[in-house]
Amino acid sequence: MKASKILLLFFVAIGLIDSVYLTIVHYTNLPLYCPETTTINCVGVTTSAFSQVAGIPIALGGVIWFAVFGVLVLALPKIKVLRNIWFILAVGAVAYSLVGQGILGEICVYCDLLDLMLALSVIVGLRYSAEIFPS
Repeated sequence: MKASKILLLFFVAIGLIDSVYLTIVHYTNLPLYCPETTTINCVGVTTSAFSQVAGIPIALGGVIWFAVFGVLVLALPKIKVLRNIWFILAVGAVAYSLVGQGILGEICVYCDLLDLMLALSVIVGLRYSAEIFPS
């Protein structure tokens, strides 16, 4: 198995764990374990207006994104159009998250971990695509 594929699966696993945790916290009364300072405020970010789009938690979008991307990496690497659309969705989600946190003036470490996994998935995913489909 190629190193880039192993990295992608690692990013998918971390992204799924993180987004599942945030989704569970969203729908239950479980506490969100996060340091709270004047800048770091996970609860503030995850309960803000930026934490949902059309009433759907961003974290649930992360669960869906990483689950589908995992399938694309493992089982359907030749479906380039869907994979490229998935990359664009990831870039948009990272931008939305970072802009939202910037407007709030607060940071959520779980959200930023999710953003990092999305960004790394796109970067390594593009590399993996180049390995599978050389020019």
